[in-house]
Amino acid sequence: MPAIEIRDAVTIITGASAGIGRAAAMSFAAAGARVALVARDPLPLNEAAAAIRACGGEALAVPADVTRDDDVSRMTASVLERYGRIDILVCNAGVGLYGNVADLEMEDLRRTFEVNYFGVIRCIQAALPAMRRARSGLIQLVSSVIGRRSIPGYSGYCASKFALYALAEALRIELNPDGITVQTVYPALTATGFSANAIRRNPTRSGPPRGMPPEKVAQHMLRAARRGSRDCVITMGGRVLTLANGLAPGLVDAVVARVVKRIDGPPEPS
Repeated sequence: MPAIEIRDAVTIITGASAGIGRAAAMSFAAAGARVALVARDPLPLNEAAAAIRACGGEALAVPADVTRDDDVSRMTASVLERYGRIDILVCNAGVGLYGNVADLEMEDLRRTFEVNYFGVIRCIQAALPAMRRARSGLIQLVSSVIGRRSIPGYSGYCASKFALYALAEALRIELNPDGITVQTVYPALTATGFSANAIRRNPTRSGPPRGMPPEKVAQHMLRAARRGSRDCVITMGGRVLTLANGLAPGLVDAVVARVVKRIDGPPEPS
């Protein structure tokens, strides 16, 4: 895939008020991108945009909920009114869900898919006309390593992230004639407030978040965007897990089951 020029690229990042999204907005802006930050809560969103401007970057804060058609349409219109184009769309907004299959509430599951999957499609559909007119662009989907290998207790969340894998496979072929690149990023466990803000949290998990810093994830996202690569599984452990699952899924089942039993509950996702 062709390399992507980041400097001056008009870049929309959803879920940009905190965690990976905020770190990505800072990283892309530091690389010279014109960043449009999107999230529901205006206060932290404006604070993130102000932090970028304080460092000499260019940022536009657009409060919007990716589960609402009108919000997404307004978000796209605001970016086009300000910059006239959309070069990069980073679909990062997401929500967690804990629970065994037998215990899942359908309302919670629908909400998870509404944010993690349908919200992504809304944003893509809204941005595509501008990208197609330019016959260029990059769509970066932020999934999770457990969007390639599911784990007990997170089946609903994992399914919503697996759906992004299927979406990217088809979308990549559909948009190739338009010169638009589609890539998926698979972070591992990341130290954010993700689990604390989940629809339903794992009751066995407490204490400060663990995992790699979101800034490190953001650097991988920026590098993947520059390279125009197809997929980016961020950690070596994640790459080993996905490879082993393809070669010996039964063995991985047994290993995951032992790990979950030993830690008295499944690990928190990214």
